[in-house]
Amino acid sequence: MGNPPAGRSRSAPGPAIAYIVEQFPSVWESFVTREMLMVEEMGFRVIPLALSAPEQEPVPSAARKLTTITIYCPPLVSAAMLFCQLAAAVRYPVGYFSALTLLLRLATQHPRHTRELVASLLTAGCFAARLSLRLRHIHCQFGGMPATVGMLLAEMLGLGYSVAFHTRDIFAGQAILVAHKIAEAEFVTVCTDYGLRRLLRQHQLVATDKIYLIYHGTDTFTFRPVTRQPSPEPLLLSVGRLVEKKGFPILLRACALLRRRGVDLRLCIVGDGPDKADLERQAAGLGLADYVQFAEPMPQERLCSLYAAADVFVLASVVAENGDRDGLPDVLVEALAMGIPTVASNLGAIPELIENEKTGLLARPGDPTDLADKLERAIYDEVWRDRVSRHGREKVLRQFDARRNLQVLGALFREAMAPPRRPTRSVQVADDGP
Repeated sequence: MGNPPAGRSRSAPGPAIAYIVEQFPSVWESFVTREMLMVEEMGFRVIPLALSAPEQEPVPSAARKLTTITIYCPPLVSAAMLFCQLAAAVRYPVGYFSALTLLLRLATQHPRHTRELVASLLTAGCFAARLSLRLRHIHCQFGGMPATVGMLLAEMLGLGYSVAFHTRDIFAGQAILVAHKIAEAEFVTVCTDYGLRRLLRQHQLVATDKIYLIYHGTDTFTFRPVTRQPSPEPLLLSVGRLVEKKGFPILLRACALLRRRGVDLRLCIVGDGPDKADLERQAAGLGLADYVQFAEPMPQERLCSLYAAADVFVLASVVAENGDRDGLPDVLVEALAMGIPTVASNLGAIPELIENEKTGLLARPGDPTDLADKLERAIYDEVWRDRVSRHGREKVLRQFDARRNLQVLGALFREAMAPPRRPTRSVQVADDGP
C-alpha cells in the first residue's frame, strides 16, 4: 500500500548538497528530516550543517543516520571557532576574502544587522573548514540565520544557494536582508500559498520567476488510516509547541465548556515549551486536571500510535503578539492523512488544507465557544465523521504527498547545479486571496 517508508532510503552517492538548518534533529521540524531523506532517495548526497544541536529532545529514528554525518557549529567565542577561521582562510583564501568583503558591504548598508552577519561569517567559516567533500549546492532551511550563513558560505565556496522560507521568516520579522537573499539565490521555495503571496507583496521588486510553492506534505505510507475502536470517552488530541500562537488556552476553555455541556471527553496535549506551567495551572483552575494529559514530545513512531487512538484532532491556532502565527502545521496534514476528523482555526494557510465541512471544520481564532461547538459536532456527527475522514485522506494524497511534491525540489536542484541554465517557470499569483 502506497510508497515505501522514507526510512528505507538507499545511500546516495550523487552530487552533494549541504542543508543548513537551525537545529538538528528537531521533533518540531520533522519535515526537514523527511525532506533530506527523500532528497537522498532522488540520487543526491545530503550533508546537514546545523547551527546547534538539541539539548534534550528525543532523536527520531529516521534522523539517526543523518546525525552521524551532521556538522555542528562550536560556540562562537571558542578556540575551536578561531582555529576553524584560520583553516577556512588558508583553504579558501580568495573565497574567504570575498565573503568578508560581502559582510563589510552589507554591514555598511545595514549596520543594525552587523551582529548577525559577523556570527554568520564565523559559522560559515567553521562549516567550510570542516567539510571533507566537495559540495555542489547549498540549501538553507529557513530564511533567517540559516540563510545568512548560507549566503556567506556560498560566497566563500563559490557555489549557488537556495532558500526555503517558512511562516515565521515571513510574518514574524525573523529574517534579515530578505530581498538580497532572494535576488542572489538560485531559487526560493515557500511552503504555503499564504506565505508566498505575503512574500511577493513584501518584496515586489525582486525576481519572482525563481520563487516556487512546494508544500511540505507528509509520508502517506507512514501516516495512513487505521481501524479505531469506539470509546465511551472521546479522546481529543492536539500536538504543538506550548507557545502563544498554538492557542492552547483557547482549547482548554473550549474543553471546559464541553464538560459543562455533559461531554465526557479527554484531552491529550503533546508538546513542551515556555507556557507549560501556565497551561497546567489553567487546566486545574478550569476543573480539567483529571481530564487533560500533557505529554512530552515524542518520536514519530509513538506519535502515530497516539494519532490512531484519537477520535478528533484539534489545533486552536491564534496570531501571537509579535505577529508569529501558524502557516500550515504538519500535524494537521498528518491527522488528515490518517483519516482523523479535524478541527482547526480559520487562520493562515490552514484553509489550504482544511476545507470547512469537507475535509474538516474551521473555527474562529480565539473564540472558545465556537471551537467548543465545532468539537461537539466533530465528536457526535457520525455521518460527517465518515465523510470527512475519506475526503481528508483524498486531499492529502492529491496535494500533500511529500514524495510527489519534492520532485519539484529535486528538479530545481538539478537545474541549479547545471549552469548556465536556471529555472524559468513563473509563479502565478491571482488577484484575490489574503
